[in-house]
Amino acid sequence: METKIKNTLTKWFPNAFTSFTGIEEASDYEVLNYFAQFTLDLLRRDQIEQCKEHLKIINLLYSNGTLHDRNAIENEFLAILVCDEMPSLLKTHIDMMPKGLRAVYLKTILEN
Repeated sequence: METKIKNTLTKWFPNAFTSFTGIEEASDYEVLNYFAQFTLDLLRRDQIEQCKEHLKIINLLYSNGTLHDRNAIENEFLAILVCDEMPSLLKTHIDMMPKGLRAVYLKTILEN
């Protein structure tokens, strides 16, 4: 089933999903989890500009999304990023996020 999250991410970042098998049947949560892992890999390789692009699209999905979309983004994308957060890099990560996503990211940090 095509959803706004799955459709948007696969159209904007087709290379991110080349090794995702079964994406047609995957839920938004599975797609966001996979995309978060892909984004973390980019962060670890200091590919900041690509990460900014990912976060910009996630922010658009979050700000224009339904409650389901926002919950999925918080629980499966941001929560994955938070798990890998280090105090020494927090400011760098916050600075690369769109303003609308910063507060949500900080809230996710506090909840986890």
